[in-house]
Amino acid sequence: MRLITAILLGALPFCGLAQQLMEINPDACCSYYGEDIAENQIYSFSSSTEAEEIVQRIVDVVGLKPNFEIKAGNVPNALATIQNGQRLILYSQNFMLKINNSTGTNWAGISILAHEIAHHLQGHTIEGGGSRPELELEADEWSGFALAKMGATLEEAQKAVETHSSHSGSRTHPPKSARLEAIAVGWAKGNKGILSSATNQPINNINNSSLGNQNNRQEITQPVSPANRLETSTIHIAYAGDSFGCALPVSINIGGKAFELKGNFFTTSGIPRGKQAYQITGEIDCGAYGACTAYGEGFVIVEERTTYYLVWQNTGFGQCSIWLQPY
Repeated sequence: MRLITAILLGALPFCGLAQQLMEINPDACCSYYGEDIAENQIYSFSSSTEAEEIVQRIVDVVGLKPNFEIKAGNVPNALATIQNGQRLILYSQNFMLKINNSTGTNWAGISILAHEIAHHLQGHTIEGGGSRPELELEADEWSGFALAKMGATLEEAQKAVETHSSHSGSRTHPPKSARLEAIAVGWAKGNKGILSSATNQPINNINNSSLGNQNNRQEITQPVSPANRLETSTIHIAYAGDSFGCALPVSINIGGKAFELKGNFFTTSGIPRGKQAYQITGEIDCGAYGACTAYGEGFVIVEERTTYYLVWQNTGFGQCSIWLQPY
């Protein structure tokens, strides 16, 4: 298995450059367009302040804390990987500048970073084996979801794929038409909560913003009156499982209705409709692989017969973050 050497560079006053030597296995990388990493050496640099702010905005809209490190480097575009136990996103600053310029929007670069973040959050990098079409489509769908939450239009969310991805696809990446469809599916889910709770507001009247506009679209929610609180729904909580066979004996509270998760597909009723806060506590038990204390909180839009997936991520020794993601 070919290994690529990565040298991490950081400035030290009066002492030149501090270097840390790493080995990166390209077969364990999930990249955006699927080009081979042909360089014998990958040099990674501290990420720009803008890139770090973008990553923070992406994880903020889905209520998560980043458990990976982002660095600039001489990679073809961007990739997600785990090397020596460290979760990394490497992106080419040169490429990002060029694609934003060629597409005429900063959303192109944002969507690429969101895609790579998805590879970590969806557990693709833990599985290993690098890029595969089904994993790339999952990451595309999540990026569409995140960008909708951030205020991007569908066209903006699809710009990076529309402009540069392959029409026919490859062994590792699906064709452009499938990727555009996956982003559209995610974008529609991301807009579901915003648009369904808007008060008589047409879709085309909701403001959209570019990267340079800090006044991002805000969710518009109806006031919750006592009458509205009486309207409840039956919902489904699902956990797709993982390769470690983990069990999730957790407690969930949505809108004041508490219940215990029993099984990987659980149905519960009496959940207040509309935008509701939720909290998840408990333990994730992965048998011989260990266990972690899980905690998560956020907001979901509750509608009749909606399915919410439980998603979790290790955040530290014995600690896990867990959240609900609408299907």
